[in-house]
Amino acid sequence: MDIVIIGSGNVAHCFGHFMKLHGHPVKQVISRNRENARLLAETLGAEHSADLFDIHMEADIYLLAVGDEALVQLNNDLRLGRRIVVHTAGAVPLSAISNISANTGVLYPLQSIRKENKSYPEIPLLLEASSDEVQKRLLALAQSISGSISIMNSEQRLQMHLAAVFCNNFTNHLIALAKFYCEQEGRDFSLLAPIIRETFQRLDKFPPEHVQTGPAIRNDARTMALHESLLANYPSMAQIYPLLSESIQQFHK
Repeated sequence: MDIVIIGSGNVAHCFGHFMKLHGHPVKQVISRNRENARLLAETLGAEHSADLFDIHMEADIYLLAVGDEALVQLNNDLRLGRRIVVHTAGAVPLSAISNISANTGVLYPLQSIRKENKSYPEIPLLLEASSDEVQKRLLALAQSISGSISIMNSEQRLQMHLAAVFCNNFTNHLIALAKFYCEQEGRDFSLLAPIIRETFQRLDKFPPEHVQTGPAIRNDARTMALHESLLANYPSMAQIYPLLSESIQQFHK
């Protein structure tokens, strides 16, 4: 299928790479940032532009790989008739692009994506479409670039997006806080690297609720009190520590 990508950020790079790798020519990259559009287009062998008025009108799929706020503007500015238009956002409903085309869909990559990465493990794709015919076309495209496809409506996709925030964004922030604490206290954060790896490697073998450890699940009030006493100068961590400890205890009752 011939593809036009609107956007030049992380998701645009990822999808562009997969499209090219699996034989779907990217005909054009359009981005408000002309230089970013040029750089991505060069890697894909595509044309580029910073102007929606230059959009190639003969593509099979128009992929809107832009931020959530930019989708609102595109829905106001872009009109593509009955051409298939797809957005890639987890927390934006399918209806958000209904003005652009009569045939719309969503391909949401359930992965934390950085354009600096040149390879990814298989990325689950959550798919939604405005009609059976659009779904058939998008399913064929999705299956050519991923072996993990799930059909979900906008509400179901939002629920998965929320779960991903807990799994990815919140856990990364907790690790960032641990690093900050170590740096402030003159401790070597790199010593925690093995336990961080072990924490996530366990999930390949066991459900997370079966491998919970730590003072909270042991109801070790003495250790928890000692920990909290160390956080007097770290107000954010002082709030998070008892909240998470209580959540662990309630969950495992």
